[in-house]
Amino acid sequence: MKPTKRTHVASESYFFTTDRLLERLKNLISQGSFKFASGKLATPRELAAFLYKIDFLIARKDSATGISRRYFEQSRYLSSAFADFGYAWEIHPAYRWALQPDNVERLFDDIQPTVDDNV
Repeated sequence: MKPTKRTHVASESYFFTTDRLLERLKNLISQGSFKFASGKLATPRELAAFLYKIDFLIARKDSATGISRRYFEQSRYLSSAFADFGYAWEIHPAYRWALQPDNVERLFDDIQPTVDDNV
């Protein structure tokens, strides 16, 4: 999930539409298989769902009033399958430094606060 050299300079390198996220995960899976503890090979959708469940990914929706974020614990009962419900995805800021440790200051500049929508 580390930004590619092409997207390294773009602040959007940690933000994904569902289609772009699934394509990125498909490319990662093509480099080596991902297996769950059960031994089952992960599909891009299953891997995305797993990353959301462990809060590596956050559901994100931009609006005129700001950014709304949803964590798995907040919406775990909406669906058992991976669905975006109109949200895009972003890598949780806590993990970004591990993916790109050479520019921590820029990571802080790229983080935008969440709108307090009491949900």
